Amino acid sequence: MAASTRLTGPPTGPDWLAAWALSRIAVTAAEDARVDAVIDIACAARDAGANLGGRYGAHEVGDPAHPPQAGRRSFHLDGISPLRLREEDSDEPWAALLDPARLIRGIGAVTGARRTGPWVELGLTPHPLFADPTDRWLSPGARSLIIRLDPDTGFLRFAALHDEHGLLMTAQVGDLNVADARPPGHAGTVLARMAATLLEPARLTAEVRIEADPHDDLSFAPVPSSRSWTVSSDRGSLALTGDYEPDRTSPVAARLAELLTPARIVSHLAHVTATSPTSIKATVRPLRSFPLSAWAPDSTLTCHFTVDPTTGVLVRAEATEGRRTVFRHTVTALGPKGHAEPLN
Repeated sequence: MAASTRLTGPPTGPDWLAAWALSRIAVTAAEDARVDAVIDIACAARDAGANLGGRYGAHEVGDPAHPPQAGRRSFHLDGISPLRLREEDSDEPWAALLDPARLIRGIGAVTGARRTGPWVELGLTPHPLFADPTDRWLSPGARSLIIRLDPDTGFLRFAALHDEHGLLMTAQVGDLNVADARPPGHAGTVLARMAATLLEPARLTAEVRIEADPHDDLSFAPVPSSRSWTVSSDRGSLALTGDYEPDRTSPVAARLAELLTPARIVSHLAHVTATSPTSIKATVRPLRSFPLSAWAPDSTLTCHFTVDPTTGVLVRAEATEGRRTVFRHTVTALGPKGHAEPLN
């Protein structure tokens, strides 16, 4: 499926639906609008708070001290800007519905993709290492998050969070009005291609020139992944996967892994613009909880990425602070496993 088609309507067959939906969610990171909506959020009553944290911290959801009806809240939103939500990294309980790109970093698996009326429904399972322990909707300890995606806007019209005991929290978006929409252009195509790597298997070989990186250690703690490559660089050779252990992998090795599977980087970007049909420039969201992206660890950085449309690999990645280059990696050869072709 060509990357450009991910900006059109959902595919009719189920095989590509999950990848299309993930790509559509990623495109929202390049869009903006003025949004009015009414959002109803309900939390289930529990005898004790649900701890959905994981390896990097605890997170309690809900307020068991109040009866069920007190757990229902309605938010009347006027003139909300999704770009402002990204720039401030808003922690409002409704923010992820209008800024769903933030969820991508925490996805471990996508299941049950299907059309239901005008929406596309997905089941999301959190990743135990990359899900944000403070995320309200997709913490590491959640059992699943069922979402219904609006193909036209990319917003979530419905979300249902489940833990090991059952339904924990729901959200419903109604009376939605979108005005002054800013189209994503080429930036949306690049983000869509990056996001699809989360679901696409690949076995690749690459040669990477590390032109700037303050770290020397290439230690890598692998995690099983369907996407893998063998990388040779001026620092050594590594057999990498798209997943790694954030607290046990050196930053330079993590950056090499994120070149291969750049989907999770999308969740860390704020203001994204295209610099070419295959390249973007982006600011970074304010400091998020661990684990951070190896390419976007701080809001003082500006990121520059160029994607290979065929594989989704980042063939050039750079992070700058003012006029100073902090990180810069360039893929000089890329090909199928065992055979890397030089890039022009």
